[in-house]
Amino acid sequence: MLNLLYGMLTSNPLGLTEHQLIKLLKDQQHPFFVEADLHDPLSLFRTHFVLFNALYQLRDQLRASSSFDLHISALLIRLESYTSQHDLPQTAIQHSDPLRAYYLDLSHLQATDRRAAEQLLYGSLHSLTPSAQVQEALTELGIAQSWHELSDKDLRQHYRQLVSTHHPDRGGCTQRLQRINQAMDVLRQQRDLSRR
Repeated sequence: MLNLLYGMLTSNPLGLTEHQLIKLLKDQQHPFFVEADLHDPLSLFRTHFVLFNALYQLRDQLRASSSFDLHISALLIRLESYTSQHDLPQTAIQHSDPLRAYYLDLSHLQATDRRAAEQLLYGSLHSLTPSAQVQEALTELGIAQSWHELSDKDLRQHYRQLVSTHHPDRGGCTQRLQRINQAMDVLRQQRDLSRR
């Protein structure tokens, strides 16, 4: 699977979202992903976990044997090239990476049942992932303001401005627009969850 992921990422130098990568794996008839039901919380969690487990393995492999690194987030998964191992950013060399440790520990996959998956997905557990996803989405949208201080009106206005600027009909990039839309979906879901 690592070679397949590497090939897909090499073919998409601007990167892919997690959803796009899962779709490509389904299209390639990968045995695990072809059966994934992304509308079912447990299947969604398992699909996400297996993909991120493979991505962190691939990143470790690349860092150990090449001048490539792998940016991993739900909003953007992209190969990054460096002229040498010495050019890797300090963050790539750090040994303490809680997300890496989580996804490479298969006991988390085995121990997460339907109830736990629903709690993770719907935000009733206080984990690193939801706040990290919100911060990633804000960064993708270029919003420096704190999530809790950001009004719905300001968020919508900023989003509309970005869509207008990056729409392909106006000379923008389709992949950039997709990342903007996915970031906005993350923020909308978080707002909906916080209002329940």
